[in-house]
Parts: sequence; C-alpha cells; structure tokens
Amino acid sequence: MAFSGWTKVLVLGLVTASLVGCSANQSRSLGMRSSTVKSSPQRMSNVELCETYLYGRKAKHSRFAISSEYRRRGLSKNYCSKANDEYYLATMVKKLVKAEEKKSKK
Repeated sequence: MAFSGWTKVLVLGLVTASLVGCSANQSRSLGMRSSTVKSSPQRMSNVELCETYLYGRKAKHSRFAISSEYRRRGLSKNYCSKANDEYYLATMVKKLVKAEEKKSKK
C-alpha cells in the first residue's frame, strides 16, 4: 500500500504538532531524547547539559568537562527542572520574541 504525497505531509504534520506540545521531560520518557550527546559541552544547550549532568543522559565528553560548563553557565537544579518541564512551543516563542527584540534594537 503506497501513500500519496498528501498523506505523508498530513502524517508528518500531525507528528510535528504532537511533539511541539511536549516538554523535554515528556519526550525523554517516550525515549526520544535518549541518544548520546556528541557535541562539546561548550556547544550543548542548557537542556542537554542538565540532562547529562543531572539526569544521566550519556555524553561523549567527561563528566568533569560537563560539570565545569554547567557551573560556568550558573545552572541550577531548580532551573533544570523548570527547563525540562517547559513545552517546546513555549521555548520556540521565547526565542522568536528575543530575536524580534534584537532586530528592533538595531
């Protein structure tokens, strides 16, 4: 049974919409954020640092390098818990607002 182009687009759209309504914590429980983090700690997002340092996600780099970057950025367990429970849609909106503010300041 072959799927038409519209069917593929519809399924992809539904999957994307359902993931946008998830938080990092929810997607991790679904097994979607279980891969090893391969980027250097300086290039990791705050959520990736939290996941590797506090929640046991595997990383290519040493725990020492990750904890050093975690402390350099001033992250805390409280921040990490809030960031993990924040929905991806809210994160995306915050980034768009921040980019718009930068653009308007220029």
